Amino acid sequence: MHSRVDALKRLMSLYVRIEEMHSIELQRTTAAVKEAEQAIDAQEETARSSSYLGRDALIAGDQMDWAAARTQREVAEWKQQRLQQIRLEREMLSEQAGRMYRSSHLRSEQIRHVVDDAAMQIASKTDRQAQAALDDRFLARRRWTDAREDLRAAAEINIS
Repeated sequence: MHSRVDALKRLMSLYVRIEEMHSIELQRTTAAVKEAEQAIDAQEETARSSSYLGRDALIAGDQMDWAAARTQREVAEWKQQRLQQIRLEREMLSEQAGRMYRSSHLRSEQIRHVVDDAAMQIASKTDRQAQAALDDRFLARRRWTDAREDLRAAAEINIS
């Protein structure tokens, strides 16, 4: 029975490692989503500052700076759109990693309960065996004591 628990403990260790692996993957994909969001925010800021520069160039009458600012804003908006697609792809991967992690966590908990139940069964069986041995010793000693007393009583009856 102990070998069964040992095998289950090894299996549980494997499940825990798989859960850790999925947890790391979830952290990695979550970080990738955040990275894409930060890049989107940076491109929004670039587009906003380009709009301000373009407005200032228009006020100043500088067509070249206005065209450069407009081009810069358009590039930033294009990058934003591409980054939005990347963020969506990364969010899908992150959701998938989250499902995998939750699934492996559930399996890990299930095997942990199986191991705990098997260990409790072994402990219970061991306790019952120990109690049975104690009971047997107690009864054997009692029989021995009763037999000794019966012999003494018989000896006293014979002496009298």
